[in-house]
Amino acid sequence: MKKRVVTLLLTAALALPLALPAGAEVADVPQAEKAAVLRELEIMVGDQSGDLALDRPVSRAEFTKLLVAASPYRDAVPEAAGTDPYPDVSHTSWYAPYVRAAVDAGLVKGDLAGWFHPEAQITLAEGATMAVRLLGWSDDLLTAPWPAGQLAVYRSADLDQGVSAQSGDDLLTRQDCLHIFYDLLCANTASGAPYAATLGCALNSDGEVDVNSVFHADLEGPIPLTGNWSAQLPFSLSQALVFRDGERAQLSELRDWDLLYWLEDQPILFATSDGQSAMGQLTASVEGPVVAQGDWQSQLPFPLTQVTSVTRNGAAAGLGDIAAQDVVYWSKYAKALYVYARTVSGTVEAVSPSLAAPAAVTVAGVTYSLETFEAQYAFSDLGDFRVGDQVRLLLGRTGGVAAVRALDAQEVISRVGVVSSLESRTYTDRNGDPYAAKVVVLTAADGLSYAYPYPWRDVDDFDPGVVVEVRSQNGQTTVQRLGRNAVSGTVNAAATRLGALALSPDVEILDTYGEHTAKAVPPSRLAGVELTGDMVRWYATDSAGAISTLILNDVTGDCHSYGVVTDAESVSVPATGLGTMTTQSVYTLDLAGRQQVLPVSGKRFPVVEGPVCLAMDGQEVRELHNLTRLAGVTLDGRYALSGDSRWPLADNVLYYTYNTRSRTYTLASREQVTAGDATLSAWYDTRPTAGGRVRVILAEEK
Repeated sequence: MKKRVVTLLLTAALALPLALPAGAEVADVPQAEKAAVLRELEIMVGDQSGDLALDRPVSRAEFTKLLVAASPYRDAVPEAAGTDPYPDVSHTSWYAPYVRAAVDAGLVKGDLAGWFHPEAQITLAEGATMAVRLLGWSDDLLTAPWPAGQLAVYRSADLDQGVSAQSGDDLLTRQDCLHIFYDLLCANTASGAPYAATLGCALNSDGEVDVNSVFHADLEGPIPLTGNWSAQLPFSLSQALVFRDGERAQLSELRDWDLLYWLEDQPILFATSDGQSAMGQLTASVEGPVVAQGDWQSQLPFPLTQVTSVTRNGAAAGLGDIAAQDVVYWSKYAKALYVYARTVSGTVEAVSPSLAAPAAVTVAGVTYSLETFEAQYAFSDLGDFRVGDQVRLLLGRTGGVAAVRALDAQEVISRVGVVSSLESRTYTDRNGDPYAAKVVVLTAADGLSYAYPYPWRDVDDFDPGVVVEVRSQNGQTTVQRLGRNAVSGTVNAAATRLGALALSPDVEILDTYGEHTAKAVPPSRLAGVELTGDMVRWYATDSAGAISTLILNDVTGDCHSYGVVTDAESVSVPATGLGTMTTQSVYTLDLAGRQQVLPVSGKRFPVVEGPVCLAMDGQEVRELHNLTRLAGVTLDGRYALSGDSRWPLADNVLYYTYNTRSRTYTLASREQVTAGDATLSAWYDTRPTAGGRVRVILAEEK
């Protein structure tokens, strides 16, 4: 029955358009895009230079090769035909294997005399017949006289979009073939399925070939669209095809920080605006690492002369700043180097979860993940390092171990910081047996906590909060109290100098408060700050005379918590067992949206409702005081403007709204406090030149 219906339709099609399953209208697809798709699918690849010679006529042999390349049989073409497929097709000819494959698939036939005529120029009728057979329209489904039925299907399936040949006797050019085979990809088969799916690609919502499905496996990149991004591409943009978020686009439609991908061998550029996954995609494109030692440069995919930028420990640097045993990553597209110079030295205390499958190592009380196969191998039962060994860990961009090196027995490990505590901890020896050891816990200048086995006898030797230097050599640890070593001066705006002294690019700065509170701060945090008196507890310089370590005495205020006091009450109560009275104060605070009731015995802090600073040392409340108000301010980026003064905002500045009628504070966003006509006030801890920042922005609602 199906065959008879098709026959009737085809008979009617001699006078009227055929109502068969049709593909998409693809007349608007640029010819360059069609050519790029056919090149990528290896249907029409051109000569050695890529020239498709589109104005040249096409022989039957050449068309047969294109037909097989566009068919599901493309990977089954024999290397040789074996026997002559036709009397005029020698098995030794270049096209014989393609003719053999096409004959076996039922796609081509000879003339009534049995000749193939491989060198003859192909006509539209002949080409259309082969194409519709590829779509599943075999000759026995079509009863209309040849080539009327075949041409009817050809036109109904929209295989004629862009084709200049019109009548069946017209000769096809390679440009006609380009259109026919692209249109073929967009057409439906006789069963109604998209033909493109047979070659592993898809169509978009417009019925055109989805370029992402064709090119995704061969894309290079990504790079962000910023700076001189076009210089990183291997082709000129003047002839490039551009796609953005899967849609055809113009260069002018690209936006800053789009992610860019491209083809290495064709001028095609793909952009995506997917900011959600941009960081992950860029991170995935960074390769490495390699340790800077020996001939490490040879492991890069480009010479150092082509390097466009160097970033070392997050700061801009030069090639000359790369030091021995730095860990180097790279982007082969941006030709940029990302260098990390952080190391940790000490005794291996544990390898977990096992030597058979190590994932982490513990050194100086800190556990580090093993982020490379090299590091995993080194600590495995196949590697050389075991518990108890003295090692230097070379840390990579994730903070995990990128590589490990053995320490020389005479090498001294030195680290400066403040004592956090003296504790007893349990360790495991080489044999897997547990043992207890007393340790000194150090908050080092890098802000991390380290534990060193140390046979302390008197806990008063090293009170918490004192500045010490821990030195380890060949497994033996000494701890030395460091006296005050102050320096004064103003840190310049670039945070590269303190007075007359330079700050090392790798300077470590630790701000401390009391005995138990310390926080590492970046050099930029001290820009413009004048350090005087006892603001510096200790400093050291490197071999170049630059400051390498700074231990501060509550300079930045970043060790403290900030928020608002919503209620403060103080009462006098009798002391237990005594006839005297004592003060009991209760403060209700909102600290960044976290509600806290703070009872304090024996003292009263002179605070009123409003923005406050809470300074705690461990679990002890040491200070609670109101911040200083700047009235009628406006916000400009990272500053609060008050008159002619610019007050820098803290990185974690808090925004609150205050309802004057209900006297309630509500944590808000910057957008919320600036959206209405509320009066803004800024509250700071101390002046910027003394390390202060605006901690709270308050919008008073009437």
